[in-house]
Amino acid sequence: MDYKIDYAVKRRDERGFLVDFLKGDEIDNKDTRLGQIYFVTFEKQHAIRGNHFHKTKNEWFVVVQGRIQVVLEDVKTKEKKTLIISGENDTYERIFVGKNVAHAFSNITPSAMMINYADKPYHQESTDTIPYILID
Repeated sequence: MDYKIDYAVKRRDERGFLVDFLKGDEIDNKDTRLGQIYFVTFEKQHAIRGNHFHKTKNEWFVVVQGRIQVVLEDVKTKEKKTLIISGENDTYERIFVGKNVAHAFSNITPSAMMINYADKPYHQESTDTIPYILID
């Protein structure tokens, strides 16, 4: 299954903090043109997002507030992994999700926020988002 967890640098001072979410040289794919950046909120506990996969798109996620259960499944091998990613630590976990890895997110705190980068932009008329239910 094509996924990886690493850490985004969080720099704090008296004003607050700044997070190095993702740098171009951290992307294995050397085609580093801008895809799309999302700011995602979960307004209720147990709110679910995702439940899909992409055939041509890679994505990176960082939870910046709250805690989120992440379920991943390789759609070809059916290998499955469940993780808890937290925005409540001093270091942010960054998760990479590759092509053909279904992903779903469930908020396990009263609210949560996440930043998402996709290496290709979303276009409604030619979507690469294939439904794949991992969390009901």
